Amino acid sequence: MRFRKDINALRGVAVTLVALFHFQTPHFTGGFAGVDVFFVISGYLMTAIVVGRLDAGRFRLRDFYAARFTRIVPALVALCAMLLVFGWFYLDPHGYKLLAKHAGASITFISNFVYWRESGYFDASSQTKWLLHTWSLSVEWQFYLIYPIVLMLGARLFGAKRAVYHGVLGAIGIASFALMPLVVRQHPEANFFLLPTRAWEMVAGGLVMLNEDRFKLNARTATLLQLAGLAAILFAGCGFSESLDWPGVYSLVPVLGAALLIAANANDSLFATNVPLQALGRWSYSIYLWHWPVVVLTHYLDLGTLAVPPALVIVGGLAVSVALGWLSYELVERRAAGIRERFGPRGLGTLATAPVLVIAACAAIGFANGASARLPNQVKVVSAESADVDPRRNECLIDSVYRLDDPKAQIGCRYGASPKLGAIVWGDSHGNAVMPSVAATAAQNNQSVMFYGTSGCPPFEGASRFGKHTEEPCRRFASRVADDLRRYPSSVPLLVVARFSAYVDGKNIDNDPTILIGYNGARPSGDPAERRTLYASFLTHDLCALAQTRPTYVLLPIPEMDRNVPDYLSRLLILGRHPDDVSISEAEYTQRNATAHAAIEQAAQQCGVKVLDPTPYLCRDGRCYGSESMVPLYIDGDHLSRRGSDRLAPLFREVFNQAS
Repeated sequence: MRFRKDINALRGVAVTLVALFHFQTPHFTGGFAGVDVFFVISGYLMTAIVVGRLDAGRFRLRDFYAARFTRIVPALVALCAMLLVFGWFYLDPHGYKLLAKHAGASITFISNFVYWRESGYFDASSQTKWLLHTWSLSVEWQFYLIYPIVLMLGARLFGAKRAVYHGVLGAIGIASFALMPLVVRQHPEANFFLLPTRAWEMVAGGLVMLNEDRFKLNARTATLLQLAGLAAILFAGCGFSESLDWPGVYSLVPVLGAALLIAANANDSLFATNVPLQALGRWSYSIYLWHWPVVVLTHYLDLGTLAVPPALVIVGGLAVSVALGWLSYELVERRAAGIRERFGPRGLGTLATAPVLVIAACAAIGFANGASARLPNQVKVVSAESADVDPRRNECLIDSVYRLDDPKAQIGCRYGASPKLGAIVWGDSHGNAVMPSVAATAAQNNQSVMFYGTSGCPPFEGASRFGKHTEEPCRRFASRVADDLRRYPSSVPLLVVARFSAYVDGKNIDNDPTILIGYNGARPSGDPAERRTLYASFLTHDLCALAQTRPTYVLLPIPEMDRNVPDYLSRLLILGRHPDDVSISEAEYTQRNATAHAAIEQAAQQCGVKVLDPTPYLCRDGRCYGSESMVPLYIDGDHLSRRGSDRLAPLFREVFNQAS
């Protein structure tokens, strides 16, 4: 097929939008739509290749896969290899092991499944995942594997006719588009990462190809259609935001925009002949590969603490991304294509050795647990704290909506072998974080303890978590816990532990609003003052209701740090810096938790709820510490490690003394 300058320029637009978005450039809040544009382009090109050769009777599945391999794999493998070398010197064991896992998943094109399964309350920040962007390559590769086979089967069963191809693409597109609203509300991560809800975007490109002979446009009309498509794409890139369901109905804007631009076929327009866009289009794949690791690197270096202006980070990051993309195109993409063209199958075999070697290296790093022997002992000690969690966390803390939705799933765990139940703990992930200390204190009193908890769900009846959608599983879980509590003697005390302030003000680091709660199905107010008033009233009421049934204790909020403590300390130690212990001021802690403190104090005065204050054990001299002598007390920025939770043991003795 002939080279389409307009499609190449469209690639340049798409990669520019994605890069501007990822570098958090102002006014490009919807730049993620560039990925959807890439999907439309892929659908058009793959349909042109497969259908064109099927019509000519010379399609070979093996040749198709070989061409896709040569186009995609060498540059991806080169990126992964370079990152593994970088990681050997600059990543802690936990980060290096994670990088190796993601590199292996990227090269085998299953990274979209990996990132989907990793998504959850304890998922690492996207800004620490060097290969997160490869999810889209995995989606495309899965499309490449399935799509030609489907078209071949259609041609063999019904003949190589355009009507057959229209029927196949129409069925796929309708099914995929109809699936989105069914998936997005309950499983938004699956909706985002997986092929079934993305396939319609590629089908849109395929339908343009199948109908392009019908488009007989004069130059003026073609140019206007091209500009309309470009305007739709830019509108999405500048006007949309991450608050939208994606992909969803709004995805039609960039998808139809890309389809219109390709259908216009205005190959000699000012847009199509723009020299910078043509260069960006040629390098677009490699720029896409390299830009995200550059984004992660800017966060890794913590440039904000070095007072580097944000504008300089954006401009410098974009320039470095383009430069690395150009180098990758010249040194890897073009040479790989030349090797296959010159040596045929033998050249392809040579190219295939690289991914095998890199996958083997990834496996070795995983088996070596991040190759910790390469690092100084202090870094290993700091890094290890990120895994210093309750050994039963995966078993006892529900961190999945799927388990919440299962009425048969176990919702409570008993810690300790003693038949005497000393206490019940109801909480969220912060409750689970202190369970090692609670369980140890119970054992010292020859007692056991029950734990009920789920990540990101408040321990209140009638509370629903709100993000883009209502999350009713939290409410159903709380009802099941309340039913269970009635089975225990009223003399057994209850300890409530939660990240109380997050449910009214969002997460402390990025003010993430996705864990705000409403009551009895009502959405939380958009007015912060009104929301806090309602929350305080509800919290007091609910604690008092619990206190009427049994002795009730509440642990005041754990101080939240402003960064991931083990990650920050290990990173700076590796870079040769000498960080101070991580801490926040007590004034920050008090301000952050003012609403929760007031509500809990009100419950104490009205209903006799007993309050446990963690600050004497975690704070001193006006500051609350996330580490001590460079040893973290947290596994991240807000969950105590076992070492940190052990400091609270004196508080928990009061609970079990009550039960004795």
